[in-house]
This record gives sequence, C-alpha cells and structure tokens, in this order.
Amino acid sequence: MGEELGWVPVGVGQDLVRHQEKVRDAIRNNLADMVLDERIGVADGSKVVHVPLTSYREYRIGFDHDQGENVGHVAKDDSVGSGSSRDADHGKQGGSEPGIDVEETALSLEEIEQVIFEHLSLPHLDVSRRAPGESTNSIQPETLARAGPRNQWQRRATLRAHLRRRASQGDPSLGVLIPEDLRYWVYHQAKNPEGGAVVLAMMDTSGSMGNFEKYLAKSFFYWTVAFLRKNYPHVELVFLAHDVRAREVDEDTFFHRGASGGTVSSSVYRLALEVLAKRFRPEQYNAYAFHFTDGGNLTSDNGFAEECGNKLKARTNFFGYGEIHDTERLPSPLYQAFVGDETHVIVLRGKEDIFRALMKFFGPDQERTDAQGR
Repeated sequence: MGEELGWVPVGVGQDLVRHQEKVRDAIRNNLADMVLDERIGVADGSKVVHVPLTSYREYRIGFDHDQGENVGHVAKDDSVGSGSSRDADHGKQGGSEPGIDVEETALSLEEIEQVIFEHLSLPHLDVSRRAPGESTNSIQPETLARAGPRNQWQRRATLRAHLRRRASQGDPSLGVLIPEDLRYWVYHQAKNPEGGAVVLAMMDTSGSMGNFEKYLAKSFFYWTVAFLRKNYPHVELVFLAHDVRAREVDEDTFFHRGASGGTVSSSVYRLALEVLAKRFRPEQYNAYAFHFTDGGNLTSDNGFAEECGNKLKARTNFFGYGEIHDTERLPSPLYQAFVGDETHVIVLRGKEDIFRALMKFFGPDQERTDAQGR
C-alpha cells in the first residue's frame, strides 16, 4: 500500500486507490472494536490489527433474458451477497445466492493510527507558549564541506570555490573542476522549542461506572493518549481518577483501576486546578482537560461541581465533558450546566461513539461547533 496509507505512486492503477479507500473506511467503521485485545494479533513481532474488507461493487453491462427491453442497461452488481425478493417472501431460507467476499487485511497499529489521527489536532493551541523540551523533527543545512553525498552537492558554492582557486593561480577564467573545488551541504538537526501543552485526563472510577461505562471511557483515553504521543511528543499527560475524592495516578493505574465508592465530581475539578497552579504556568503551557463520567453525582455537590468546572474551563484552552449512558435517560444536571459555546459536551451511548468523541474534541473546527452533544 505504499509507505503510508493514502500515498499512491505515479502510474499505479485505480485498483490500489480504491483498495486504500476501502481500508480507510474499514478502519473508521471498526474503530470501536479495535481497542479490544482479542482483535490485536502479533505478526513478526509487531502488533497488527485484522480489518475486514467487503468485496467491491462493480458496474457491468447486463442483459435481461426475460425482458428484452433492458438490453445494454448499465447496472450495479449488487446482487452478490443479497437475497432475491422471491426468497424474502418465504422467511428465513438457505438461499441460493453466493455470499459477499470478505477479506481480512492485517495492518500495523501505526497504519491504523495514521488514518485515525490524520485530521486530529489540539484545539486552540498557542505555539508561542514555550515549555521546557525541544523538538528535533526538522533538519536544515548549516555548513559546507568538501565531501558529502552527491545529492547534497551545491553548484553555486562549488563554482565560487573553483573561481577563487583559479584566480589565486593568476587565471580568473573557468577551467576544469577538481575535487578540491567541490562543496556539499552538511545538514544538522534543528532543535526548535515546541509549544508547551498539558492534557489532564479525568475519569470517574466510582461504583456506578459499570463495565460498559469504564470500557468507553478508557477506550477514549487510550486513543487520546496514542494520538497525543504521536502528534505532540512533548505533551505532558496527567491522569486523575475520582470517586468521592480525587487522586493523581500513574498511567497503568488509570487504565486498570476498578470502580468503587460514590461520586463527587467537584473533587477532580479542584485537583485539576491545583495541579495546573503548582506545575504548569499559563504563559508556558497550553492546558486541556477532559472528563468522562456516567453523569451520576452527589446531588448536594452539583452546584459546587459546576462552579469548579467553570473555573477549570476558564483556565484551559479547551475543556471537554463526556457522559456515558447505556440507556436513553436524560443527561445529568452537570451536563446541562456545561452546555455552552465554550465548553464541549458529548453523550456516548455505544462503542461507535468513541470515534465521534475523538472527532468532536480534536477534529476539524466544524466538528467542534456542535456544543449540544448528540
């Protein structure tokens, strides 16, 4: 598929282009299941994901032997894999039509991430905020040398060196180049300060967070962490877990901690504000906060949680609030309080909403303008 998805060498036919588009669609359609351990296999020592791809639907010239007026009509070949209308009238039957061809393409996690992350970015990032740490993602020419790779040969510098040498010998005219005249660029990696950023991942770990709620919350943060580390190598990550009290934990504990206790959401907002005040100066760090919960909260804490949440919103570039419901119940009072132009809220009801949440919080600007959630 080329060195990366979406890259098509000159002269390659449309089949490869269409195959790559199928892969992209399959990745997006199966994203919800890709974080399941059983879908990640190991091949040649590297993690790979097996993505199902359905067969192509080709257009063809058809001839209807029963009704001759349809001669030469162009029809889409969608009969493969679908039962006929005659079979549909007789309930579930064995059927006589062939099934859809499905192939499984093994993709590396890096290829998966490229498709998922290609349109994601930290919103409202101020690159003028410089935190400690340097980026070495670019190179630039700094000096000239008399030896080097042929593709770094510099004609103008070589000509100047040649003319200087000839002039020093009393003949300023052009002559024959000799190795002493050759000049090559020497490239050095440029170390440029990267705009500072800190992301606070906040997750409800109270007893009301069942397996379904924990799965969606952890899946969102799993892909968020992967995206940040790939696109923003110097981003600072802070993991905060809470029930009635909040605590800062390491990454492993964050993703593997069980659920117990009641819920006081204000505790995690207060801790987030303390972490930012003590360790991340606003002139150096862009700050982001994301909180995922099932919406349950101690009733007497709702007002204080709203107040602390608004303070956190004012302190950060972007504050995202996700609420996970496995039923059609109404969003919580805290969700309703956070709906507004500046704070982004979303309700997740199924695994397919993980990708939607990533796009809402990190996607193109038009994806972030819907502040009403689902």
